[in-house]
Amino acid sequence: MQEEHKKEEWEGKVPEVVKEEVDDKPAGKTIILVILVTLILLAIVYYFFFRDSENMFN
Repeated sequence: MQEEHKKEEWEGKVPEVVKEEVDDKPAGKTIILVILVTLILLAIVYYFFFRDSENMFN
């Protein structure tokens, strides 16, 4: 059986920092874009330099 506890005054409220930082949403979209571009660049580098790696040291 679970113990009952009194709800604190801060529970269920949004912190003030979240309300003040309204520019975080565009930054989150930018991070996703940067990750996608990085993955594409890594795939291109892999394709040109490491796709024939079994014969690389022969």
